[in-house]
Amino acid sequence: MMNTIYKLSKIALLTGLSFAATNAAANTAEEAGYSQLGDLLTMTEAKGRYEWLKKCYDGLLVEMWEQMYDSRNIVSKEQKLNQLKQLWLSDTALAAGKAQYLTFANEDFTNPYNWTAGTSATDACTTMPPEYKAVALKTSLLAHNYCAVNSYDNEWEWIEQVKVNDFVHTSGTSKHTKVSGKVINLRPKGEAAIEIKPGLLDPNYPTWFTVRVWIDWDHNGQFDSNELVHNSTTDSTVKFTLPVPTDTPEGVTMMRVTLDAGGGVNNACANVQYGEVEDYLLSVR
Repeated sequence: MMNTIYKLSKIALLTGLSFAATNAAANTAEEAGYSQLGDLLTMTEAKGRYEWLKKCYDGLLVEMWEQMYDSRNIVSKEQKLNQLKQLWLSDTALAAGKAQYLTFANEDFTNPYNWTAGTSATDACTTMPPEYKAVALKTSLLAHNYCAVNSYDNEWEWIEQVKVNDFVHTSGTSKHTKVSGKVINLRPKGEAAIEIKPGLLDPNYPTWFTVRVWIDWDHNGQFDSNELVHNSTTDSTVKFTLPVPTDTPEGVTMMRVTLDAGGGVNNACANVQYGEVEDYLLSVR
């Protein structure tokens, strides 16, 4: 287990980039692994993740330090933990609004138990499934938390693929997918060609579904009513052109895509009846 953790951590140490940031440069279609999905934390939550691990899994952090530094000197546990904290939560990174954090999954990079590590020192300690390990050291990019949503039933319909210009993300069925390891880059005052392909349990069974897309253009942590950029009902792949507003601020924000065979409502915080919700990191620069 620690061999994988060591490799991931050493990459972050030597390059100054997270494993997720490396994945963000890939624009080819691929089956999404948990290293691209999973946690999507704000800077506050990322700092809380370290404090939670220090409280509940300090032995894991110490073992990571020992694998990374391979020191023959006697170093106290507190020094080791402080060095890791400085590595992931340096003053420079925090001043830039970024913090690194660990995310966990099992050996095939999935999360079958829907277990996540805590995001605050006040969170209760929970037992990590025995087959889980640290699979990525990610960098927080969002300033805000967004409303949590889910799907009541994702067995028959889901979002199979989302394309934004050259960016492509393909995945299987889930109630709510957070694509945290890839970033969609758009140009200010430009246009984006978007395609959203449904996944169907029985492709021969005709299904009508509604696809909606919201983008938090003003970076206020909410999907306002005027930020619903697409709404259509169809039985096939959705294609449309998205104009990028001229006054969009630079930085990373959120795009939410929903597919609902139950019709749904024009509220990004409302649960989907039959389908899936997917969240994407989006940057205008």
